[in-house]
Amino acid sequence: MTDVTWFRAPSDGDEEGDPGTLNACYNALDIHVIRGRADDPALVVDGVERTFARLLTDVGAFAGVLRAFGTAPGDEVLTSGLSRSDDVLVQLAVARVGAVLVDESSATVPTVAVHHTAPATPPADDRVVITIDTSSELDKATLMRAGATDPAGCADVPGGQPLRIVAGEPVPLGAHLAAVLDGTATDPVFGPLVTGHPVVVDA
Repeated sequence: MTDVTWFRAPSDGDEEGDPGTLNACYNALDIHVIRGRADDPALVVDGVERTFARLLTDVGAFAGVLRAFGTAPGDEVLTSGLSRSDDVLVQLAVARVGAVLVDESSATVPTVAVHHTAPATPPADDRVVITIDTSSELDKATLMRAGATDPAGCADVPGGQPLRIVAGEPVPLGAHLAAVLDGTATDPVFGPLVTGHPVVVDA
């Protein structure tokens, strides 16, 4: 079984322990490209395959968009109404910049919200809203072209930081990836990818 790839391995040599640093997107995409699997399928949408190399390019571009809108490691990103294929893209991009994916039950105000279409009522807070359909001036194709000019690399993320927060419960990054790899946890996006298998979705 493949182990989690750490940028800096965790250590329990001191009183508090060092959680180490890693990146979920690196474990899901980059590592497979580095190991010679660039042309293997990583995402299958309605029977159409996207390779690890292509998905990595797309994710890097959208991660560049998130970074351009001010998303930093540890920031919270809310998603809503995305297609399953766009949800895969956004989850990986959020992880790539070291941000935390949250749902509507989050008690805090996310830095960025990614919607399929613009919400009918703009949020009352200062969050940035990104829409990735074709109905706005800054549509998905435009965003992706812009992001591709300055794609984001993988942020160093502390192993104890949440990958996501679901119903108020944090999912610690390092422990979750380890559990996925040893088969004691499931994850519809990172589960297949970190084990080298494609995510299969309907558009």
